[in-house]
Amino acid sequence: MKQIALRYGGLMFLGFLAFFLLMHFFNLSDKYYLRIFNAIIHMSGLWLAIRAWLHEHPDALNEYPSAVALGLLTTLAAVIPFTVFMAIFLAYNPAFMASIKSAAALGNYFTPVMASVLILMEGIAAGLIGSYIIIRAQEAMRRPV
Repeated sequence: MKQIALRYGGLMFLGFLAFFLLMHFFNLSDKYYLRIFNAIIHMSGLWLAIRAWLHEHPDALNEYPSAVALGLLTTLAAVIPFTVFMAIFLAYNPAFMASIKSAAALGNYFTPVMASVLILMEGIAAGLIGSYIIIRAQEAMRRPV
């Protein structure tokens, strides 16, 4: 389970990183609606991880806690390094941090660390919910009609 989580979590991290850097390169990183593509990267990584796990354990289709645990481990393997990257990036890019502060509800209290912690919390929540939905979808797809 750990190897699957690290493999697909690493791919998710690379996807998050490449997408962010690409958007920043094209001066689109302040377009917050493009974050939907992070969700697509995240859910695709979870889908692949859970599918690989079910391929190794075909009888584990009804083990929701194990599948959600795999999803959480995969999410943590992707989101923690991305959180660290974003904290460093925001700390050394005051112009970008200022643009985020101007759009944030917390205003002056918004720091690079706080922004990164919010990314971590959002990623964990999405990973838990997404894992549960994906294992249910996998179950529905494998159920005979």
